Amino acid sequence: MFRRLLTAAATSVAILLATPAGDAFAAATPWGADYFPNVPLVTQDGKTVRFYDDLLKDKKVLINFVFTSCSQSCPLDTAKLVQVYKLLEARAGREIHLYSITLDPDNDRPQDLKAYAEKFGAKWTFLTGKREHIDQVREKLGERRDKEEHANTVRIGEVATGRWIKLPLNAESTYIVMEATNTFDPGWSAGKTLKSIADAPRPAVFGPGQLLFHARCAACHSFGKGDQLGPDLRGITRRREPAWLMRYLAEPDKVRASGDVIARELASRYKVPMPNLSLTRKELAELLPYLEAQSTPVATGK
Repeated sequence: MFRRLLTAAATSVAILLATPAGDAFAAATPWGADYFPNVPLVTQDGKTVRFYDDLLKDKKVLINFVFTSCSQSCPLDTAKLVQVYKLLEARAGREIHLYSITLDPDNDRPQDLKAYAEKFGAKWTFLTGKREHIDQVREKLGERRDKEEHANTVRIGEVATGRWIKLPLNAESTYIVMEATNTFDPGWSAGKTLKSIADAPRPAVFGPGQLLFHARCAACHSFGKGDQLGPDLRGITRRREPAWLMRYLAEPDKVRASGDVIARELASRYKVPMPNLSLTRKELAELLPYLEAQSTPVATGK
């Protein structure tokens, strides 16, 4: 059975891989020991683990693929999962386990993954191993062999029941957590009574600029909450010339390479250089007014 789930940040879909009804499913799931390879992998701490026995069996998991030399989507994906991990609160690392598996095992050694995780403040397990073993895992999780064209998604599964979904990592972090929870605890939100209107869920985004910001930028930046992986953006349109800001948002890598003083200072100050998001002119035209709106103090009045 398949279902389509519209994300709050994109029109991408989350695919439910298997949802047979009934308690008998737990014993009959095809997504168990006979499906997943039990190959050895190595954590960022140098510990050897078995993919199925140690990482999957009877666990609730979120799995994605990264490689440490990626300067485009992987930093954004990792930053998004840091937000997801925080939103999962006490369940993360205990009841719900996150794994990031390298797409470049020939170059990503345990110490490289450890340094990468520390750079982002990521507290979950990063994994490497022999290429043949990584490829076996990727195949079973529906990942393409070409690391440069890998899908920027997270697989979410409860292994004991066989419920698996795949979500785009450009979705809102709160949406990812909501769908993960629904996968692990079906019907958890059904029938809940709100104590007041204040308890009602609030939409995460409203206009296209805010939608774009939450999907592509919020993992690294905030407004008025201090620096995160990137600088606080409150007042950004007053601090930077419009032409420079447009050029930097469009091609930050090229602006840095040109020797631009501001771009190089930002790269030296923050651990994660801003990646090239391949924003179109239309997306920039939508994003800049939102940045301007967030840069303008709210009038309190009397």
